Amino acid sequence: MKNILYFFNPIRLFRRFAIRKGNLDRFRKLINRKETSDGITENKSNDENLVNRGIKKYEKRIILAREKKGRNLFNLKNSIILIILFMTFVYIHFSGYSIKSMYVSIFIFIAITLYLLIVERFNEKINIENEIKEIKNERTREHDVFLEKVKDIEQIEKNQLENIILKNSDDYDIKVWKIGRATSLLLGKKTPGNKVDIDVGEAIYGNLVSRAHGILNRVNGLWYYEDLGSQNGSGIERIKDKRKVKLKKNTPVKVESGDIIYLATTKLLLK
Repeated sequence: MKNILYFFNPIRLFRRFAIRKGNLDRFRKLINRKETSDGITENKSNDENLVNRGIKKYEKRIILAREKKGRNLFNLKNSIILIILFMTFVYIHFSGYSIKSMYVSIFIFIAITLYLLIVERFNEKINIENEIKEIKNERTREHDVFLEKVKDIEQIEKNQLENIILKNSDDYDIKVWKIGRATSLLLGKKTPGNKVDIDVGEAIYGNLVSRAHGILNRVNGLWYYEDLGSQNGSGIERIKDKRKVKLKKNTPVKVESGDIIYLATTKLLLK
């Protein structure tokens, strides 16, 4: 009799599968990438915070799912089954353990067992598979977003400027300035009363360059050039399409490694 009760123990039959936590090592390794540029430190820190929040959100969802499964043990459907089992034991007891009562109880036990093993387990398996699939899809989307951010950061690192090269009309180098850790560079023509970071006064047409012609600023790892209302204007030749475009005054424009900035007719290669 004890073996029969153990076999039909409702708690044992209602035991649920645990959803295992996915492997997050890949995310943590991506988070710990070594910084290679001072200008993108803040962006990388923000990305790490976003991923950490995503991981914590995922872990919290797993904990809530497990708690929910524990509470589901005593839902309406399971409570009805427990009541039926209890009433069956009461019926057997008050029937004096007659053969008829034993047959009835065996039939009830078999029916409940088949329900749990076939219908309930099938539904449970479907629900778990759907939940796991949903979690995997969500983590895949978050992972793809994070990889896109990593690619953007790598692209920023690739486009970091190191040198500004003054070119002549034959495209030969005249002078090279190292950018180093500078975040703002004033381009123009040096005079006794005017100091600039990039002095192009020695260029052939340096007289066409204003004293404070334009400025290069680095913002969040990206470089922007802005014409400061110069008399003869500025232009840019993109490395992507080799088109030369005249720039509007006092309007910052993003520049990349390989672009050429024109101060009037003086060429400056960003490298």
